[in-house]
Amino acid sequence: MSVLRLLLGATLTIAVEAYLFLQFQPHDPRSGWFTHFFIGATVALGCMTVWVAEEHRPVRLPGLWLVAGHLVAMFPDFLFAKGIAHRHWMDAFFGHLISHSAPGGNLLWYAVFLVALAVYLAVDVRTRSSQAAGGRRRA
Repeated sequence: MSVLRLLLGATLTIAVEAYLFLQFQPHDPRSGWFTHFFIGATVALGCMTVWVAEEHRPVRLPGLWLVAGHLVAMFPDFLFAKGIAHRHWMDAFFGHLISHSAPGGNLLWYAVFLVALAVYLAVDVRTRSSQAAGGRRRA
């Protein structure tokens, strides 16, 4: 992956997440943006881990996966902004409502996110080192 592509992807991911964070300013960003980011990114990292383990190649556009996970997790907030009240069915979006009442709150979700990140990085590094050592890649 070229350095320019890596920088462009990181810049776009940060820009989208900054925009989403600023949209939560009327609300409490700690309970909105952070909670849904940690949960959505954790789901995305889980999917990315499965991808790397099954395909034996790196994930392309990892920032897009993280942003997509975050957008799914916070989708009910877009509905709320359009006047649709929060309802229990919105928990289908990665536990949108129930996630705010988890013991430990954002500290718990941050810990879960860090574990998912560590697992993803371990699988990615193992796959890359296996390929560098002459391992086969799925066609």
